[in-house]
Amino acid sequence: MSNPTKYTLDSVLSQLFCPLLLLWGDLDPWVHDHAKPNRIKDFYPNTSLVNLQAGHYPQDEVPEQVNKALLDWLSALEISSPSREKASEI
Repeated sequence: MSNPTKYTLDSVLSQLFCPLLLLWGDLDPWVHDHAKPNRIKDFYPNTSLVNLQAGHYPQDEVPEQVNKALLDWLSALEISSPSREKASEI
């Protein structure tokens, strides 16, 4: 990335058109803004938020919970092919 300030979370989310699973470690010692996951969900409504009793690396700290959340989320997704318009952008 030549200009990392150009890649803000808002700019990245604004380019998404697919469902997003946000696994949030409520005990994260580095991210003290507990309202942030809800702001992300407000900005990108196609977000499924799962709060976990974990820190910054829930995949290492509570892998069973992460795997369950991922499998539950994947099984709830509707299977559909992207529209021709979106597929041409990929």
